[in-house]
Amino acid sequence: MKKSKIILLSIFTIVFGGLIYIVLNHSFERKIKVLDCEGVYHQKLFEKPKPGYLDFSQSNAKVDVANCLCEKYMKNKDTTYKKEILRFYKEHFGGMRLIIKNPEKNIDSICKYRNQIFIKMYDL
Repeated sequence: MKKSKIILLSIFTIVFGGLIYIVLNHSFERKIKVLDCEGVYHQKLFEKPKPGYLDFSQSNAKVDVANCLCEKYMKNKDTTYKKEILRFYKEHFGGMRLIIKNPEKNIDSICKYRNQIFIKMYDL
């Protein structure tokens, strides 16, 4: 009786420890979805980038969404896309107007040059 309890407790501890290990080391898929555009990136729980490196995965997913929104806007000039593009533009550049002056009026320029404005970043 006592021996079977010890065995069950040992098995439970090993299984529970294994599950915790899997959850902490598993790379979870995260999605950024705006209107009908989506960007995907992967992130581990409690993982920090190595010293000297930055994690650009979330930022790059936002760039994918912004580029998608521009493609959709260029097809139909819908104001809902325009609002979201301006939000991404302001978030990306912190409200600076150095890249394009009066972005509200020049949304077509933002979308035309989207590959030069919304740029993916990588660690070297």
